[in-house]
Amino acid sequence: MSDFARPEPRPDDGPADRTPEPAAPAPNAVSTPDEVTIRRAPKFGVFILGGAVLGFLATLVVVSVTMDIDRGDQQDASFGTLVGYFSLWGVTIGAAVGAVVAVVLDRVLAKRAARLTAERVEVEPVPDTVDGEIEHPDGDRP
Repeated sequence: MSDFARPEPRPDDGPADRTPEPAAPAPNAVSTPDEVTIRRAPKFGVFILGGAVLGFLATLVVVSVTMDIDRGDQQDASFGTLVGYFSLWGVTIGAAVGAVVAVVLDRVLAKRAARLTAERVEVEPVPDTVDGEIEHPDGDRP
């Protein structure tokens, strides 16, 4: 079958020369150009949380390595106590370093931003109109 050949009508299609239904009116569209900036930006929360986790892991490593150091006549503290105390510092410093890395990365990526023109299209839908009468299922309602 070629592109120009008309397909044979099926029995359920009705007559082949049936007139098409009128097309619905097109909605009103208003187009306005806008200038936009496209750039990548880091997620600050992820960097801060990642820095805090790395700070905690660094605290675990430092406390583990320094646990066996002779402290003289000081009272020995347990591993959990030392990790709990020093993790306050490690998590805080790690979160601060993560935030600084995110800010620096944001500044670097802002320099590579691209300015483009985008087209904003506002479409006003056509109000729905009904031709003829509406029949209710009950039959006698107005």
